[in-house]
Amino acid sequence: MMFGSTLGIKIAKNTLYQLVGKVVSMSITVLIVLIVTRFYGREGYGSFSLMQTWPALFYVVVDFGINAVAARELSKDWSKVSEYFGNILLIRLVFSFIVMLLLILSLRLFPYSSWLKSGIVLSLSLILTQALFSCTNIIFQVKLRYDLSVLGNLLGYLIILILSLYLSFIRADVRLVSFSYVIGGLVTFIINMIFVGRMGVKIKLKYNKDVIRYLILSSLPLGLMFVFSQINFKADSILLSVLKLPGRFGLSNIESVGVYSLPYKVFEVALVVPTFLMNSVFPVMVNKMEKSADDLKILFSKALKILVFTAVTASIVGIIFAPWIVGVLGGSEFSQSVLVLRILFSGLVVFYMTQPLAWLLVTMDSQKFLPYIYLISAFFNVSANYLFIPKYSFLGSSVITIVSELLILVMLLFAAQKAWRVKYA
Repeated sequence: MMFGSTLGIKIAKNTLYQLVGKVVSMSITVLIVLIVTRFYGREGYGSFSLMQTWPALFYVVVDFGINAVAARELSKDWSKVSEYFGNILLIRLVFSFIVMLLLILSLRLFPYSSWLKSGIVLSLSLILTQALFSCTNIIFQVKLRYDLSVLGNLLGYLIILILSLYLSFIRADVRLVSFSYVIGGLVTFIINMIFVGRMGVKIKLKYNKDVIRYLILSSLPLGLMFVFSQINFKADSILLSVLKLPGRFGLSNIESVGVYSLPYKVFEVALVVPTFLMNSVFPVMVNKMEKSADDLKILFSKALKILVFTAVTASIVGIIFAPWIVGVLGGSEFSQSVLVLRILFSGLVVFYMTQPLAWLLVTMDSQKFLPYIYLISAFFNVSANYLFIPKYSFLGSSVITIVSELLILVMLLFAAQKAWRVKYA
């Protein structure tokens, strides 16, 4: 057992719970992608992708890294749980409604049709449901009870699947198919709150100025990192939808978003492995740091080795089977997506290395480096996409995605070395 006895089993179980849950939920998502591409075509799927991309781009604005700070503090002192949980709920509710209002206003600036804008507005409620779901995950992460989180999430996705199947078969407006994710998110939150209550957590929706100030200020560096990181992930689709594209691909902006979003959705499935492993390892890293530098170093090194091996294996499989994956999900209409998927998988190992390094900085309370690193990368990503999308369309975005993450990796390595020297001087 790479992490050792009981602790290793617990980490492995919680990582496995998340992976199994994500495999099922992403299988449902992939099935919905298949249904939408078949029933609504390339342009319909492009519109559907934009309805999902807009709220996804701003999930992290509402999350703002508060989960990581709360998990770290509650791992040290569980007695704060009710007060922390209630105040985080209040923060998330306020942030969600503010962000949703600002986005509705900003949509006026984009050259979308009124139909597409209304679909995006409907789907913006995903920001709220994701924020509420994220609150409950704090409890499950600290107590390593991701089995409960996964169960609630799967039941929500089952609702999404049923609604999406029904709406697609009756040829309902694709905006309603997108909105089914909002309904599923609400179901997940309700179920998770039942689980949280059964774990003995009492919810105190009582405003505490000191707690809220501490959470926001402490999470500020991490929150900014998440915002800039999300720009790296989602800005390319937004730019593809509005910039002038080269004529040689023979696609409209919305069709280009569809061709790019299909392989990107597959790539996002592959990115869940480091996320889930580090979700399980992070509370343990905090405890190891309190004991000794050697304990933390050993745990981190083992996690990194597992992730690198997994990434190399997944990259080879993804590159080889890219034509089959795209053919199953989208059919011949999405043949241009094959090269995009191969480009993205060629850089998978870079993404698997950046996550543990970022969480190592958070563990050592050196998250102050993160917003600067991800700001530089976000600026590079948006600038490069703005320059190269008019020349290379979605192929340019694919390469820029990998280069941006490589830039992050280099900066994280320097930051982690510096933070380690300061922490254990």
